[in-house]
Amino acid sequence: MKEIKPLMAVNILCVSSMMAFLAVVGPIIRKLNLQEWHAGLMVALAGVAWVLLSRFWGKKSDYYGRKNILVFTIFGFFLSYLFLAGFVNYAMITPPTVIISLSALVFARVMIGVFYSAIPPVSNALIADKVEPRKRTSYMASLGAANGIGMIIGPMAGGALAIYGLTTPLYFAAILPLVAVVIIYFKLEPSKKREKTQEKPIHFLDKRLRLPMITSFFTMYSIVTSQVCIGFFILDKFYLGEIEAAKSTGYILAVIGVVFIITQIAVSKLKNISSYTWLTLGSILCASGYFLVSIITTQLQLTIAFSIGTVGLGMLMPAFLAITANSVQEHEQGVAAGTVSAAQGLGIIIGPLLSTLLYEIKPEIPFLFSAVTFLLLTIISLSYKKEDLIKC
Repeated sequence: MKEIKPLMAVNILCVSSMMAFLAVVGPIIRKLNLQEWHAGLMVALAGVAWVLLSRFWGKKSDYYGRKNILVFTIFGFFLSYLFLAGFVNYAMITPPTVIISLSALVFARVMIGVFYSAIPPVSNALIADKVEPRKRTSYMASLGAANGIGMIIGPMAGGALAIYGLTTPLYFAAILPLVAVVIIYFKLEPSKKREKTQEKPIHFLDKRLRLPMITSFFTMYSIVTSQVCIGFFILDKFYLGEIEAAKSTGYILAVIGVVFIITQIAVSKLKNISSYTWLTLGSILCASGYFLVSIITTQLQLTIAFSIGTVGLGMLMPAFLAITANSVQEHEQGVAAGTVSAAQGLGIIIGPLLSTLLYEIKPEIPFLFSAVTFLLLTIISLSYKKEDLIKC
């Protein structure tokens, strides 16, 4: 598939843009006299937009073409981010009332979520269109590696540019999707459009998609749990000061980010291993890693435990995306990818809420809970793998 490199570049740019906001959201919230829960509200509502619209964009791409939908939504992503940067720039000079600041930031972040929610499912559907079933896991892994790179570059760039002012990272992040639009327009071939049929669209609970939906939900839930709880866990487990804890958290997140990318690259190179095998191996490693997190006693052990779990996550993500593509027909690829992407969005919403509640009981419980869910997924994946072997 000759379009994989430009598609990877587009995903790196868009994920970097999304993640750059994380580097400055705290200072912006404080500068505008908002509260911490206001930031949580923005994240949660953006997740709701992801859940509600992933299927919509996937279905539209089935009918109007992948390239057309990507150009439209990424340009909308650019405009939404530009509005966010412009408002924050204005608010820094002339601070408005709290309700105006909150309303504008929530609107901007929700609109960013509305348009970004199209990028993962439509990108995955494009790969499904172009790549034969047995090679899809490899290409999905390449796309996953691109997303991992964006998750590292975004916060790093945002933090580095913040020395020039809190709005500088936002303007930088707004430019990235505009560059992505140019790449798509010139590097991607026109996607064929399909006539609308009388067939009923895929149901949200279609039995063909149950395994990838469960996997995508567990995966994203656990990723968000790690992101939300790791800072608190390091503070409470090792009795560090705030600065030391921040340094330790940054170090561990950087390490697991690199581990995630390396794992995705490795999966992309091993093209003869089935998606169900990656699913089973990934589930086992995730269960092991998150269980080890709950019993560690040193920061080095914590880094190793998270790395083991991250290797598992790096195997799971391309596996469930490939299983999704291989489970449906050609005209269903977009809506199928959108359905599974919606399950990921649900994980983003539920993850912070449930994991923080569990953390209040005991710091180790959120990670033990994730370990149990992946143990359950291991059992489920083994049964599906057995069925797959019988069919073969």
